[in-house]
Amino acid sequence: MDDILIDSTIRTREPACANPTGTSEAGRPRSFADALRRNATEQGAELVYQFWQTEDDQDERLSHAQLAAWVGRYAQALRQLPGARDGSLKLVLALPQGRQFAVAFLACLVAGIVVVPTFPPRSPLQAERLRLVLRELAGAQLLCRRASMDEELAELRADSELAGTGWLCVEELDQAPPGSLAGLDPDPDALAMLQYTSGSTGRPKGVMLTQRNLVENSQLIQDCFGHRKGHSRSVIWLPPYHDMGLVGGVLQPVHAGFASLLMPTSVLVRSPARWLQAVSEFSQGSSGGVSSGGPNFAFQLCVDKVRDRELQGLDLSGWRVAFCGAEPIHARSMDEFARRFESVGFKAEALFPCYGMAETTLMVSGKPLGQMLGRRHLDARALARQQWLQQDALLPNTQTVVSCGRPHPSLELRIVEPSLRLPRGEREIGEVWVRGSSVTQGYWQDPARSAECFDQRLDGQGGWLRTGDLGCLDQGELFITGRSKELLIVRGANYFPQDLEHEALQACPELINCRSVAFQHGRMGEELVALALEVPRSAIDMTELQARINARLSEKYGINVDTLLFIPRKTVRTTSSGKLQRVALKNEFLSGSLPLYARLDKEPRTPELAAEAVTLSLDSVASIQAWLMQRIALTLRCEAVQLRAEDSFASLALDSIAALELLADLDSSHGLQLEPDALYRHNSPALLAQEVWRRTQSQPIAC
Repeated sequence: MDDILIDSTIRTREPACANPTGTSEAGRPRSFADALRRNATEQGAELVYQFWQTEDDQDERLSHAQLAAWVGRYAQALRQLPGARDGSLKLVLALPQGRQFAVAFLACLVAGIVVVPTFPPRSPLQAERLRLVLRELAGAQLLCRRASMDEELAELRADSELAGTGWLCVEELDQAPPGSLAGLDPDPDALAMLQYTSGSTGRPKGVMLTQRNLVENSQLIQDCFGHRKGHSRSVIWLPPYHDMGLVGGVLQPVHAGFASLLMPTSVLVRSPARWLQAVSEFSQGSSGGVSSGGPNFAFQLCVDKVRDRELQGLDLSGWRVAFCGAEPIHARSMDEFARRFESVGFKAEALFPCYGMAETTLMVSGKPLGQMLGRRHLDARALARQQWLQQDALLPNTQTVVSCGRPHPSLELRIVEPSLRLPRGEREIGEVWVRGSSVTQGYWQDPARSAECFDQRLDGQGGWLRTGDLGCLDQGELFITGRSKELLIVRGANYFPQDLEHEALQACPELINCRSVAFQHGRMGEELVALALEVPRSAIDMTELQARINARLSEKYGINVDTLLFIPRKTVRTTSSGKLQRVALKNEFLSGSLPLYARLDKEPRTPELAAEAVTLSLDSVASIQAWLMQRIALTLRCEAVQLRAEDSFASLALDSIAALELLADLDSSHGLQLEPDALYRHNSPALLAQEVWRRTQSQPIAC
């Protein structure tokens, strides 16, 4: 048992911040004020940010020295605001991507002002989210562009409940007197930022990050990505309002001292080829290579949308770290991306699956540099029951999971059985728990939720973060298998929505740039699975799509969908980091506000239908087949004439539990015992009827 616990635990090292000087032997900065001063002194003329402005094709470039000057100007001006010097001021940044956002964010860090990054609201939903944040931060100051005051923020400014909010124009900071970074040394343990999780519904959750959290995780990223001062580069399209685009995109170039190209997020959506072109161009002349990446969908988007002619002139040989995180990572997407762009120099070993979340500042684990990504081929039905069972990759019910690499030595990670608070062993699935210097301080003004998530005890020691993610460790590598709070529980088995969503879209390849969302609904005790599927306005055969989806889900996971919702494109909302907002969509469905083209439900099983089921007669193959067809139709809630006896049980969308019920009926009514694998060896009603007939001729049957 002790050996298992050692294998399933990543031990912590002494964090570098324990050094009283704040600087390790490698000369790492103890704060972002230190990093800005160091870079301005040692690399003053070198590029740190290039902001790609696609609207007018005019880029804005900042050297390390220019960035330090701008940050000093903003910081000294902001320190004149009430509450700035004692740390009580909360400054909400509602600025678009670009220089002003990056400078204002860094200015808050070096001035010791608690910063709350967000985006200018472009829709009623975004405005409501900002309203909730401002209400929770009663008395906060909001920094925005002057034009926003009378446009997207006008309604919020008129809200009487936000009367205590201050409204500042960033243009005034641009015109402020020059300021210095001298003497700006924030307390490493002081609150630095509130990161409101962008997928929240109802009351938003503000994750509390200290200065130390940001520095420690920035060092972790530098270690894992192999970033080198003055040599590495990055290309970032991720929005700077959330952890991946903020910590990995805005802060990492300052902490590690290298150049970054920051692109508007809209560029990827409009033309993923522009992202690849930016990586190709920005890597030229870089001896340390380029880091760039995003969620899984970004890589798949490139596979689906980039045309052959757009490959001309691309050179992706300098793409050293193609990081992928923030949502489940599909091996198929990674493999297709590597194959698609191999001809223009992309190397498969550059693919860099990683794992993290806002509650751990950003990153927890990543793949060792230069290695091919790890994967395991598992029995999908065993995985649904949280069992780790490896099997041949070619079997139809195989689920491939991708390794998220090894946790960084600054963090301790364990897999835990959450209800009993007991560590799990190697290749045992449980909840991922993390402890260490990157783990944040809890949720703002929510002690109950903070205690539930951030202050768990394990083996008599406190301070463990319950991530809410399920996974396991295999040979020291972390594999994420799902999100516990989004689990779909069907007949006692757990299914992860992202798996059903992925397979549903794979069953409908004609649905280009469409999303799907799986969730559960029904009264207490019901286990109805719903799938909302984005479809075009053009005519489609919805019944045929339903059959295809259920056939694929039946073959892969042994279940099918009870409620299929056809919704307009762009109905499924995502967070700033690309995660599907499943809870929000489910709430819209339950409230009746979800826009629908059509809804297909299985007809509920009724006593009348059950009474119409024919009595099993073992007189002939035909009579046995008739009984099987009627019995399957009853389970699928359809008419027997709609089914074909030659179709496989999978193509009929008969789930595994229902198929086993057929065998149970044969046993209970006639004492005919068939092994469960008979359903695979005789995998259609016609074949099974022949096997049942053969058995009746070779053994006595109970009457």
